[in-house]
Amino acid sequence: MADPILTDHEIKTMKPQSSLAVRVLVPMDQLDLGALFAAHLPRLHAVAADGGPPYGRYHEFGPTQADIEIGIPVGDVSPDLRDLGDGEQPIEPSELPGGPTAVAIHHGSYETLGPAYDRLHDWIHSQGHEEGPGPWESYLDLPDQVEDEASLRTMLHWPLLER
Repeated sequence: MADPILTDHEIKTMKPQSSLAVRVLVPMDQLDLGALFAAHLPRLHAVAADGGPPYGRYHEFGPTQADIEIGIPVGDVSPDLRDLGDGEQPIEPSELPGGPTAVAIHHGSYETLGPAYDRLHDWIHSQGHEEGPGPWESYLDLPDQVEDEASLRTMLHWPLLER
């Protein structure tokens, strides 16, 4: 696996962002991120077609389970979500957090996102900060929008603990 390319590191003060999301809890030994996103993103796009770039937020990631929020930022969370259950994981209003956040852009395959988070973690500490819970990634490009995986851009966001 190639080393991840991570650029544009900065610390931003984010504003809270409303979103519509599906939250799933999966044992790590059964985790298939690609299948989860393939199952839930079309449903989310059906109710938030005008939303921002889709995201994946990791409330917990290992060692025994993953607690993942798959969502789309929206300006308004007013759609009627009652008819979207159809036995599937419910789509619900959520919110990406505000406050100090380390941000960087990952260039390349989703397979190198794990090492990219490791690099962002190290950068956060090199700046004298501590990482907080619930990092997330926003998919600036999707695989069907680029010629090859090396062209994918994913923005990583990692909330920081307040000093």
